Amino acid sequence: IQHELEVSTKQAIFVDSSISDTIRTCIVLGNHRAAMKVKTEFKVSEKRWYWLKVFALATIRDWEALEKFSKEKRPPIGYRPFVEACVDADEKGEALKYIPKLADLRERAEAYARIGMAKEAADAASQAKDGELLGRLKLTFAQNAAASSLFDTLRDRLSF
Repeated sequence: IQHELEVSTKQAIFVDSSISDTIRTCIVLGNHRAAMKVKTEFKVSEKRWYWLKVFALATIRDWEALEKFSKEKRPPIGYRPFVEACVDADEKGEALKYIPKLADLRERAEAYARIGMAKEAADAASQAKDGELLGRLKLTFAQNAAASSLFDTLRDRLSF
């Protein structure tokens, strides 16, 4: 398959690469049919497939395709990799599409903190009733006095 891909793309980049790298490269080059063929041929798990496709689409900054992929069906890997891929690409606006879909409130709080949204991070940590997390998030926003006092207020409420 890798040899066929090199012939069809006229690029000597496939032979001797891993299955994961082959799939990722196919997606980056826009050859989704070939990526699916490799996935099927080598019985790549659904979870592995999702991880590869999410980060490949983020690599080429195809946010529309990433969003469409996230809605095809409930991702077997959850939405955290979608958030991570967007944050790693410094696309906070894109990450915001997936953060509210994170089921774990602690993960949601940390994701909001990673993109600098103190109030949303505090709200999620407060809903999780996690004082320790509020303390950690407060340190993240130590330079921001308003955010710091917000975390203190919410943590004080949890102590009662």
